[in-house]
Amino acid sequence: MKFKWNDNDQKYLKLGLTAFGVVVLSILANQVLHQIPILTVGVRKLFSCLRPIIYGLVFAYLLTPALNLIERFVYWIIGKFTTKVSRHARSVIRFLCVLLTWGVALAVMVVLIMLVVPELISSIEGIIRNTATEVNKLTQWVGKVLNDNPEIRSNIVFQIRSLYSDFSSLMNNLTNIIELIPNTSVFVANLSTGVINVVYVIFHFVIGVIVSIYVMSSKERFIAQAKKSAYSLMSPARANHVIGVVRSAHVKFGGFFIGKIIDSMVIGVLCFILLSIFKIPYAVLISFVVGVTNIIPFFGPFIGAIPCAVILLLASPLKCLYFVIIIIVLQQVDGNILGPKILSSSIGLSSFWVMFSILVFGGFFGFWGLLCGVPVFAVIYELVSESINERLARKKMPTVTADYSSLDHVDEQTGEFIKFSEKDETDVFESKKK
Repeated sequence: MKFKWNDNDQKYLKLGLTAFGVVVLSILANQVLHQIPILTVGVRKLFSCLRPIIYGLVFAYLLTPALNLIERFVYWIIGKFTTKVSRHARSVIRFLCVLLTWGVALAVMVVLIMLVVPELISSIEGIIRNTATEVNKLTQWVGKVLNDNPEIRSNIVFQIRSLYSDFSSLMNNLTNIIELIPNTSVFVANLSTGVINVVYVIFHFVIGVIVSIYVMSSKERFIAQAKKSAYSLMSPARANHVIGVVRSAHVKFGGFFIGKIIDSMVIGVLCFILLSIFKIPYAVLISFVVGVTNIIPFFGPFIGAIPCAVILLLASPLKCLYFVIIIIVLQQVDGNILGPKILSSSIGLSSFWVMFSILVFGGFFGFWGLLCGVPVFAVIYELVSESINERLARKKMPTVTADYSSLDHVDEQTGEFIKFSEKDETDVFESKKK
């Protein structure tokens, strides 16, 4: 006898299969959650192994503009003698230009280290050595200024001495590290760990340099391979879209990071010049901090200026006031003149979205979120904008944002835009007729 399915049987079968699927998915989800620590360790191990490759790709990305500039200059010189360059000669020229680019980069780093590091060490030693004297001077100055307000004076003096106590304990901990190591075996173990870490850093840096040389020498081939893979895995329309997104991300990331580095170097140099003119102490240290933190958009200047202002407040309240004025002037020049000129329109975000991206990505990813949040959000913002414009275009509606500023509603029958002014005039006309 042949079994026949009725509607109720099919309904119960579907319910049973659905329940079974939910149970299976719940078990799988539970197993995945239990395996997350193992997966996290595996991901960290993978990134640890790929760290030299990542370093090399970052080095290549940052140095490629300098390579292109040097290569154009070399071909300009060669063009004065001949117009034909063989393929082999081009490969040799590219390799020599890559080596020259890295030579210039290393020379700049060495010069900066030789010029800046000794001054930084000297400034830090001076701060540690003179802190007690400067704190006493500051408390005396506060006592004179607030002589008529003993309660406020005592509170401020207490806060100053409390901060000084915390600072002194920190310095004592740093200077007495050796005393915390009671035996030779522990000392040797810590020393070995430190040496191994240094060796790992040097190893990763050297391998990263070698990787970057390979990448820069054959960057056109790598780009061609990536395009070939994209068109083999996706439809032409989807591949075109992906390649367009990558190009847009390259423009935003490259324009942001390279522009920010140049902008921060200029701000650091200007800060040093102004501090030297006004004879403000620790000029090299403060200029270095201001220049480095200026790489972080929006909040960077405040992050660098606050600790520097505290240090100068201990040395001289008047010099601290000069420094605050200088920082305000520098940030106005940077925000209104240097920044727009150097960064141009590579990001395309308003100030609100810049602040939003820094807060969100900084909250999730810490320092790297602060550093990379703006260009990442700029790419996301562009993708969302393109998606919105495509949907509006399919509905045959305007894609210009300004067209929606005075919009009251869209007529459901005709699709006509009804603006506030038109609606108000219609309402007035109808009320007069009544």
